[in-house]
Amino acid sequence: MLPRRPLAWPAWLLRGAPGAAGSWGRPVGPLARRGCCSAPGTPEVPLTRERYPVRRLPFSTVSKQDLAAFERIVPGGVVTDPEALQAPNVDWLRTLRGCSKVLLRPRTSEEVSHILRHCHERNLAVNPQGGNTGMVGGSVPVFDEIILSTARMNRVLSFHSVSGILVCQAGCVLEELSRYVEERDFIMPLDLGAKGSCHIGGNVATNAGGLRFLRYGSLHGTVLGLEVVLADGTVLDCLTSLRKDNTGYDLKQLFIGSEGTLGIITTVSILCPPKPRAVNVAFLDAVGPEGKDHRGAEPGWLRVQVRPLPPCGAALRHRD
Repeated sequence: MLPRRPLAWPAWLLRGAPGAAGSWGRPVGPLARRGCCSAPGTPEVPLTRERYPVRRLPFSTVSKQDLAAFERIVPGGVVTDPEALQAPNVDWLRTLRGCSKVLLRPRTSEEVSHILRHCHERNLAVNPQGGNTGMVGGSVPVFDEIILSTARMNRVLSFHSVSGILVCQAGCVLEELSRYVEERDFIMPLDLGAKGSCHIGGNVATNAGGLRFLRYGSLHGTVLGLEVVLADGTVLDCLTSLRKDNTGYDLKQLFIGSEGTLGIITTVSILCPPKPRAVNVAFLDAVGPEGKDHRGAEPGWLRVQVRPLPPCGAALRHRD
């Protein structure tokens, strides 16, 4: 059995830029500050192709004719400004950087279909991107792939006030969806620390778990249907809102957790549970078999003891 190696964060992640301080006056790094991509003093992120021994596959490069075609498909949704492309090319941890020269921002599934059909015919590589909050670099290009952003696909299409079934576009921000359904006495079945930026399409594409996983299960169970655009531009309509559907293959399960490798998720149908009437908070304290501190307990003999939260304003003291 191999020994476990502790995770070593790069020093600059924990070291703030000169003059950058948090709410307590201490310098903060990118792990604690979301607006870190353009902070002065932070080191430039090395290109992924220079950092890792990766080889570019024989894809075509974007031409002026391609840009003109994209402008016809998504008028006003083609971004080629190098300064505007800096943030979409860098991952959240600032460890990976691509060199894409084109960012496309469609609004509908039809526009995504036309884009992918054109790229398929021209042999152009495409990198789907949602809120770019992932921490494994899957949302940023490796080379000069076209970035296809779902940021403008942010409409709620329908919500059933009895069953709690929400149908929305993939670019909807999780926090905004949470507010939308909470106003109707429902909650989203997942909650993440990045909910203010992440997109529901990216959550489904990565099969995100989050804080409510143990209570409501994974997205494989709460996602009822998907609309997906395949690499050749074909629109796969599995957007059912039935809680049980035994007709044919359950193709949507292939795309939950596929991270954009099989197709781009454009619309999501998801089951929202009713909003809890009350929320209770408790401390989980690991104690030994004789009530001793867990540090003195034998391995395998730990049990969990639930202690209620102290009254509001009471000081939290460590139990002897």
